[in-house]
Amino acid sequence: MLQNNHDNNLIEPCNERCSYCFLNYTGVLSSNSLFKGLRKREIGDIIRNVHHSVREYKRGEVIAHEGDACDRLILIVKGSLIGEMMDFEGRVLRVEQRSAPETVATVFIFGENNRLPVTITATEETRLLFIPREDLLRLLAGNGTVLRNFMDIMADRAQFLSRHLKLLGLNSIKGKIAHYLLEQVKQQGRDEVRIPHTQTELSEMFGVARPSIARALRAMNVEGLISSRGKEIRIIEKSRLSILLR
Repeated sequence: MLQNNHDNNLIEPCNERCSYCFLNYTGVLSSNSLFKGLRKREIGDIIRNVHHSVREYKRGEVIAHEGDACDRLILIVKGSLIGEMMDFEGRVLRVEQRSAPETVATVFIFGENNRLPVTITATEETRLLFIPREDLLRLLAGNGTVLRNFMDIMADRAQFLSRHLKLLGLNSIKGKIAHYLLEQVKQQGRDEVRIPHTQTELSEMFGVARPSIARALRAMNVEGLISSRGKEIRIIEKSRLSILLR
């Protein structure tokens, strides 16, 4: 069960009517998609009236292992974390990185096989607020706004996982980079984008060696597909990038 081995990380006081969390985390939670449309006072009342706990993790500390049961909602109130999995060849693949004030593992809380497909690790000093599944159910049943927000988060995560599976299914490194760049164009709304990840992070996302990323980017520059300068990349031939996805 998630978190049973980390009671030493528990931050006190924390109980079902915890004013500490109400006072300290209502501000960051007001930016969380789960509480969109609610006033800070309403969010505070929600936190005070559900069982919850807050735990702190150091950089590099494992929060949960792949295969652990996911029996509570995870809200990041400080810091960031990554989700990674190992493929059949023993390579570590970075699935995603999340930071405060985001929500984690929403799509794995319910269902018969509610186990985490990734290992979750803190990338810096991180605090997480946990709400047990049964309390989350009561919250969703009693608050229509939170229920709609939760369903939106679930849909967004499902779409993200679908895109990520498509990315991993591409055979060529250039195809993976093309998919990634076109997604950045869509998100940033322009053909000249700033890459939010390092080449090391991209290599972990794509499941390939870092030098392979550098070589593929150089080749795409030479071929006139892109023009890159550090993390700034201008898309020159969007149609030719799309061909690489086939």
